[in-house]
Amino acid sequence: MNTQLSLFEQESTAPVVIQTHAKVIQLFPSAPPRKPNYRAGGEQTVFPIKRQEDLNAMATWLYHNADRKYLLGFILGINLGLRANELLELKHSDIFFPNGELKYISDDFSDTTDKMSVYQNKVHKRRGMYLNSSCVKALDWYFPIKSPALYSNAFLFPSREGGHIEVDTLRKVLKDAAKACGLKQNIGTHTLRKTFGYFHYQSNHDIVFLQRLFGHSSALITMRYIGIADEEEKKSYHEVSIDLIGALEPKLTSSDVQ
Repeated sequence: MNTQLSLFEQESTAPVVIQTHAKVIQLFPSAPPRKPNYRAGGEQTVFPIKRQEDLNAMATWLYHNADRKYLLGFILGINLGLRANELLELKHSDIFFPNGELKYISDDFSDTTDKMSVYQNKVHKRRGMYLNSSCVKALDWYFPIKSPALYSNAFLFPSREGGHIEVDTLRKVLKDAAKACGLKQNIGTHTLRKTFGYFHYQSNHDIVFLQRLFGHSSALITMRYIGIADEEEKKSYHEVSIDLIGALEPKLTSSDVQ
């Protein structure tokens, strides 16, 4: 293992003071800029992942190249629609009953006792949601043995330093996965929430539900957030073509064309 520290990785965080003629320059050690999966100086808007094959590729890369909790976070993130900090702050008691069983969604839609209750930091209130079959499959893989001991205040995504994984750490892992999988669009932690919204809209076209769930002030904001507005704009340009050259084509001469 290479244990050398670069200039940016030095352990001391104290400022280095250099005295020049009339100026004092303070140089603070700082982390090197990360290499995002978009080109430097390019578009930095974060996008949803819209193709199933790209989701499959991301999941495969995470399975083989990252700690297994990042694959779990990826799957729960695109299926629950939580903000990244809310996802990473999930505790065992949020997803397990006291007997150690998962709070999985039932087929009885009138019974809401299987609902999860997650605190939303941004709006300072709790929101109900459900673990769908994809979440349950992932959690069964992650926790093959169920017992009452799983019902605790332990974080679902613990860090080695204590507490939970940081949002920036998750962002870096997702960007590494996206770059390795050749995804062209910029990927970040909001990608998980936006992907959730995109697939829900493709399934039921209920933009009002998503607007309410995301807490947006208008449906247009929600459509832009999940990448639908841009799609429909491109589709409109593609489908509406007012062709005049086609009508004149029999009368056009080669000199006109040139």
